[in-house]
Amino acid sequence: MLRAMLLEPGAICQVILCLNIEDLIEETWRQWDEYQQQEKERMTEQRQRRSQRSVKTFKTENDEDRSVVNMDADENLDDDYNIKKDITQKGQEKRFCKKCCIPKPLRTHHCSQCRCCWQRMDHHCQWINNCVAKDNYKIFICMIFYASCLLVWVSISQYRVFLNVIETDMPDLILFLIVLHYYFILLIAVLITGFFIFHLYLISQNKTTLEQLEDKPDRLKYNEGVWQNFKSIMGSNILLWFLPVK
Repeated sequence: MLRAMLLEPGAICQVILCLNIEDLIEETWRQWDEYQQQEKERMTEQRQRRSQRSVKTFKTENDEDRSVVNMDADENLDDDYNIKKDITQKGQEKRFCKKCCIPKPLRTHHCSQCRCCWQRMDHHCQWINNCVAKDNYKIFICMIFYASCLLVWVSISQYRVFLNVIETDMPDLILFLIVLHYYFILLIAVLITGFFIFHLYLISQNKTTLEQLEDKPDRLKYNEGVWQNFKSIMGSNILLWFLPVK
C-alpha cells in the first residue's frame, strides 16, 4: 500500500476525492431529509394550532344568542369563497378570514400577494408592489393624477416637434422609432388618464374596484353623495385634494 502511494500518488488522491464527494452527497441528502421532516412537523403544528382556532364564537347583544363559524384550515379558497358568511348579528352578516384567522370588517378583503387583509381594499398594484386600500388610496389617486398631467403635457408639447420630424428627410429606421415612441407616449397618456377618470367615478360613487366588478346592489348603501364621498377619501379641504398629504 505504501509502495503504491509512493509510485502512484495521483490515483490515491482520486480515490480520496471520490470518497469525499460520496460522503458530501450522502450528508447533503441526509440534511435534506431532516429539513423535509422538520417542515412536515412545522406544517402539522400549524394545522393543529389553526384547528384549535377553527371555531370562533361571536356574542350578540343578547348573550344567549350565539353564532358559530367552522373553518377548515386545509381549504385553499380565494377571497370571498374562503369567508364564511353564516354569522349574523342584528340582521347583518359578519365575515371571517380563514387565511388570517381574524374577523373581517365590512369592505375588507384578503390579498393573496400581500398575505393579509386590507380595509377598503381597491386592488393590488404591481407598480407600487403593494395594495391600494383605505390608508394609501388618496396617495395613489395623486400619483396617477400627476402621471396623467405629465403624459398629457408631453404629448401636447411634443406634437409640433413630431410634425417637424416627419417632414424632414431622415432614414426610415430613425423615423419609425420616433413615430413609435410618440404614439407609445400618446397611448400611455390615454390609458393613464382614463384610469384616473375611472377612479374619480369610483370615488363619486364611494366604490372600490372590487366592488365595481362585483356590482352588488347592497353596495349602494355606502354612497353618501358626491361631495361627502370625495371628502371621505380626499379630505375636507378641497385645496389639498391633489396634494400628497393626509
